Amino acid sequence: MELFLTIVVTHFIALLTPGADFFLILKTLMQSKIKAARLTCMGIAVGNAIILLMIYCSLFLLGQVNTEILVAMKWLGVLYFAYLAVQCFRAARSAQIIPNTELEDVAALQNKAQFTHFLLGLGSSLLNPKNLMFYSVLVILVYPQYNFLQNFLVCVWMVGLVLIWNLGMVKLMNATIYLSWLNQHIHYLYYLAGSSFIFFMLVLILS
Repeated sequence: MELFLTIVVTHFIALLTPGADFFLILKTLMQSKIKAARLTCMGIAVGNAIILLMIYCSLFLLGQVNTEILVAMKWLGVLYFAYLAVQCFRAARSAQIIPNTELEDVAALQNKAQFTHFLLGLGSSLLNPKNLMFYSVLVILVYPQYNFLQNFLVCVWMVGLVLIWNLGMVKLMNATIYLSWLNQHIHYLYYLAGSSFIFFMLVLILS
């Protein structure tokens, strides 16, 4: 019970700390509205599930987490965050304040590219080595202490919590008043998101 409480507290602290996933969701909501943001959340959750599966497979086959995977994911993450930063700065340069009456029209025009947002969320989760390292630590604690069913339920709980938390953020940020504020400050928010991705990229390079 104490071990599970430790995992719960650690996971909540990680969720409360804004990371690359948060800024990707924010960018998607500003640029492509709520449906795309929800798909991004789904991609992030699926990415977390894949990471957990990789860790368990690594422990089962090798008896330890493969450090070569961590190094490869680190540099892929650097490239991916650089790509996201460039996209944010490009969007900031062309950003215009959109009247509230036109928001639905803009969202309708972008429906064709919805699956792209799922892939962006998936990439953000998979290519962030911090996710891999964070879950590796938790799994190493849980793996020898719990049986197969308990390990499976803990993983389902962690992935489900990430999905519910992110969808809750999207719902909150999509509120009429908040969305209006986002729209008015969209130019600066793109720069904030882009700068954040550069910061995450530098942290990975220096780590």
